[in-house]
Amino acid sequence: MNLKLSIVNYPLTILLLLFFTLPLKAQVTIGAQKAPHSYSVLELESTKGGFRLPMLKTSERDALNLTADSTEASGLFIYNTDIDCVEFWSDGKWIDLCSATPAGSIVNSITLTSAAGTDAQTVCGNTAITPVIYATTGATGATVVGLPAGVTGSWDAGVVTISGKPTTSGNYIVVLTGGSGSGMAIGTITVNTAPKLTISGNNGVVKNATTTYSVTPISGVTNYTWTVSGTDWSIVSGQGSNSITVTSGDANGTITVTAINSCGTGTASMDVKVGCPVKTTSGSWLTFMCYNLGAATAVQSLTPAQQAAYTNPDANYGDLYQWGRQADGHQLRSTAAVNGGSTSRDISYDSNSQIPDGDEWYGVPVYFTGGAYDWHGNGASPNDNLWNFTLYPENNPCPSGWRVPTQAEWGSIFQGGITSSAPGNATANTWTWNGSNTHGYLIKPSGSSEPTLFLPATGLRVNSSGQLLDMNAAGYYWTSMAYNTNSYNLYFTSTLVGTGYYNTRAYGFSIRCIAE
Repeated sequence: MNLKLSIVNYPLTILLLLFFTLPLKAQVTIGAQKAPHSYSVLELESTKGGFRLPMLKTSERDALNLTADSTEASGLFIYNTDIDCVEFWSDGKWIDLCSATPAGSIVNSITLTSAAGTDAQTVCGNTAITPVIYATTGATGATVVGLPAGVTGSWDAGVVTISGKPTTSGNYIVVLTGGSGSGMAIGTITVNTAPKLTISGNNGVVKNATTTYSVTPISGVTNYTWTVSGTDWSIVSGQGSNSITVTSGDANGTITVTAINSCGTGTASMDVKVGCPVKTTSGSWLTFMCYNLGAATAVQSLTPAQQAAYTNPDANYGDLYQWGRQADGHQLRSTAAVNGGSTSRDISYDSNSQIPDGDEWYGVPVYFTGGAYDWHGNGASPNDNLWNFTLYPENNPCPSGWRVPTQAEWGSIFQGGITSSAPGNATANTWTWNGSNTHGYLIKPSGSSEPTLFLPATGLRVNSSGQLLDMNAAGYYWTSMAYNTNSYNLYFTSTLVGTGYYNTRAYGFSIRCIAE
């Protein structure tokens, strides 16, 4: 829309005479009998017409030969008949009042000239996009920002071209430079990849459990192929969908899913341990072996409740181990060597004997007279990493896929943290003392109908003598964590559970392995 300047309807000749033939000495009002305002040199009033500026073509305007140095012309007004708009001279250039841009400049613009939709493409990773092409006017260059990796933008003779093989998705902006205006364009490049699958679900279950496993739905995938391996494992329902229900077998199994989209095939697997899962204070689950390391084969097939009712506690206890020892050849009590009642369970020992570091075990604990008992013979500077299974995988006493729990893991199934309290104060699981047959704790997760873990009160081997104490009265279970020259252990009696105890490493305690 053209700007219209309203001026009085007196003839131009009268106005010119007033300006150039009369020596005005004061403020003047033309068209009304009143004094002008204090801020006005000249006021024009009319209800019948306006004031018409000089009418010049662009060529006639340019013939005035004004330059950037023509500062004395600042404020000069004309009406440009070529663009049908008022222009004025300011800051060394003509400005038109219709667009408020320097006179003679071209408003820049940008237009998509490649096929419709090429500015919003979806491709597979490392696949060339259809080149995105923009034509421009009035610009002297262009900058493209936000392009995904593998894609570039170029400018040539007024044309912007975007091309390449993207590896990631991204939104881009084309910004024009030069000319007037603020021409720009935006676009999107979306990269799809072969399905990336992660199976969700418990990686530890009891045998014959019914459990759900799933993957996050992926755009473009219409079928998910699931397989399960392991003795007596089976898929109950959900084949073809992103979620299945599985019945576990008697031993560990593996769940695998495969999905295909236009960009390729994705596969994921999860190894599931068949053991004794219990809840943690955070609501997650941990899966322990259902029996102590070294327990008789017969015990390994019993449920936690059956273990508690087992009439042969000796077979239920498993072996006792010094902290940091391997399993083979270093246990303090072999079930084959333990017979009789509670007073005759001891393997023969000599309280004064000392076995030099490096000798074979032979069922007798190493004895040190120093303040820090450590079977490894390092005195006050023991090796704290013997059960760091990343550094020493060969020291892991547990079978493949299992390891010694950390102190935090023992704590998480009771109250969390380093805690000593009555068993009735447990949070995630209920700890119930079993005082007949095999003594110990039956642990039942909240919401479960049956206990899922049983920890027998195995007693211990004394560090200085090898004597067997506290059977059926207390349980001592190692963690993999060192504490100063000692190491953490779980300790419990019928009235107390402590997850932050620590003892010297030559003691013989039980091991209950946890799934890796």
